[in-house]
Amino acid sequence: MRVVVFEDDGLAGFGPLTLLRHTSLLHWGTKRLIDALVEKIPNATDVTLWGRPELAAVSKEDTKYSYNERAYGPTVLVNARTRPSEGLLLPASWSEPFVALSRGRLVAARLDSSALKPGVITKKGVASLAKRVKRVTTSSEPLFEGYWDLVEGNGLGIAEQARHFEETLPVPRGVEVRGPAANVIIDAGAEIEGHVTLDARLGPIVVDRGAVIESFSRIMGPCYIGPRVRMMSAQIGGGTSIFESCKIGGQVENSIILPFTNKAHHGYVGDSYVGSWVNLGAGCAFSNLKNTYGNVRLDLGGEKVDSGMIKLGPVIGDMAKLSIGALVYAGKAIGAGSHVSGLVARSVPSFTFYDSGSGKKVELLLESVLETQRRMMERRGMALGRAEEGLIRRAFTSTAKERKKAGVKKGSLV
Repeated sequence: MRVVVFEDDGLAGFGPLTLLRHTSLLHWGTKRLIDALVEKIPNATDVTLWGRPELAAVSKEDTKYSYNERAYGPTVLVNARTRPSEGLLLPASWSEPFVALSRGRLVAARLDSSALKPGVITKKGVASLAKRVKRVTTSSEPLFEGYWDLVEGNGLGIAEQARHFEETLPVPRGVEVRGPAANVIIDAGAEIEGHVTLDARLGPIVVDRGAVIESFSRIMGPCYIGPRVRMMSAQIGGGTSIFESCKIGGQVENSIILPFTNKAHHGYVGDSYVGSWVNLGAGCAFSNLKNTYGNVRLDLGGEKVDSGMIKLGPVIGDMAKLSIGALVYAGKAIGAGSHVSGLVARSVPSFTFYDSGSGKKVELLLESVLETQRRMMERRGMALGRAEEGLIRRAFTSTAKERKKAGVKKGSLV
């Protein structure tokens, strides 16, 4: 079956997370959205991604799927922001054409796509599709509207996606398990030292291949610990997913941390979404609760939006660096590639140096951002590819207006 997973123009709620990646490459539960969605579609053998053209090269490398290629004949279209649900995606197996809409946005469809132009499917462009075919009633909230939805439902995603490995590791001696033993799923290639507590009373704990959990760590389910993650005597609360090759210490709860991010020291991350290749210095802490106990409100493109959540931390873009002791208010966004220190009470645009003590907001030099990324990758035995570098360069240019609007100056950091 031919399947197109497409981006739409409703990405503001994901902040900097989608600046350098296709929406379907966001992680949720134990995997990327693209993988979770394709698994729910019967016989999805021919998959392509549609979206912003600048993401083509990196997306093809990351997924091996074609990108922005025109589809012909009967095709299933699925919004990259769709919550992976068997009930919602079941109509994809129908033979007759249909469209499923939510608040005027296309969620999924089956139709002859020959006349459709690859790329981002806008809200305006959906209207003509809906006129010709059967409409399907969707669930009340079929789309992730922003990073807060991914964070809020992450524990459920872990529980739904928890899987047994081909070879599993029995719980080592000296490791305490609280709750059902069947809820603890450890790949045979993982390592868990003694004096670790695995509390699976509220959901599964999944530890993937190559992960190392050091002594005196405590992990509560539902939780996913990805391949080659190193837990450094950490305290991990339920609803947390930590993906490939992260180094994690201190306290993390109900959060999503993407691959190759470092939080090796004490500090607190709660109800937050942290991108890839981020470094959180020692003592860095995130707020996730207002003093008034009211809902956390977000600034999305100058518009205040109620997240509907009492507890919600910040969203941190890829390659961001937070200095020792940095404190970030609830619901704030730290842009991709930015460097921040001190108290962060307002969102910081991408590629910005921000220091609350001096009040400086200075645009980082692009070549410095690239060199920092090369150094960080070299420490992991990796290299910055041509496609990734090109995407960072384009992102730097495309976010210039954002920095100017926020009062970020060009000049020296000294």
